[in-house]
This record gives sequence, C-alpha cells and structure tokens, in this order.
Amino acid sequence: MTNKLSEEEIEKLFKKFDANGNGILSLSEIQTAVISTYPQYKENKPAIMRAYKAADASKDGYVQLEEFGRLIDLLHYYNELYEIFQKLDVDHDKRITFEEFKKGHKLIKLQGLSDEELKEEFTKIDTNNGGLILFDEFCIYAAKRKLLKKDF
Repeated sequence: MTNKLSEEEIEKLFKKFDANGNGILSLSEIQTAVISTYPQYKENKPAIMRAYKAADASKDGYVQLEEFGRLIDLLHYYNELYEIFQKLDVDHDKRITFEEFKKGHKLIKLQGLSDEELKEEFTKIDTNNGGLILFDEFCIYAAKRKLLKKDF
C-alpha cells in the first residue's frame, strides 16, 4: 500500500482519471487511467474490477470524488491479493484448484493443516461450489481472515 494521499493529491489524481471531465469515473476511465498511472497493474484487471465495485458506495456504477480515495486504497489492496492469487494459480487459468491450493497454502498462512483440513478450508472458500476458487471468492476469504491486516 502506498502512503495515504492528501486531499489535494486525490483531487489532482481524480482529474487525471476523469478523461471526459464530467466529474464521475466510469469503469472504462478507471481501467485506462489505472493502467497508465500504475503500469504494474496492467495484467491485474480482476483487482481493478473488484476495487471499482467496492469503491462505488452509491452503487450508481460510477466513482465520485468522495469515493475516489477509497478506490486508490482498494486498488493497492486488491492488487496485493491478486499477486497472492496468481502465485497460488500455478497454471494461470485464473482459478485455483484444490491441488494448487494444497501446494501453496502457506502463502495464505495455513500451516500445519492436514489434507482433510485443507480440503475443508478450500470448500469454505469455494462458495459457489464450483470445485475451484475464483478471485472474488478468494478476496472474500482474505478479508474474513484479515490476510493483509488492512481494514476497509
């Protein structure tokens, strides 16, 4: 996570993101601006999408200036989670199998568990019962466990 930005810095960055100058940010504007401002996030579109949805407190499909500081914090937070997710996702298919989970479980601080206990934990994370862990499911689990020790 970067240092907290001042109100002035947030406003300046918001104006940079607001390509059409209408005072609200669409997902498209956010994705374009994030990739130009934070090129290291280029491949992390799931993290951008998750941050956008979480920052849109008004649920109107846009991020207003008063929601923007939270968006920036969430971008960094979800990017960190996405990096962990990518390390677990060995075959890079954007889904974590139980075998991948079992091999990388120490990345999410699950030491000393038996295979059966790991399977139980995997099942808790796989809330849609698809047999795979998706990024959204992983984020919900990480927040519950306070994997990154950040509150939002």
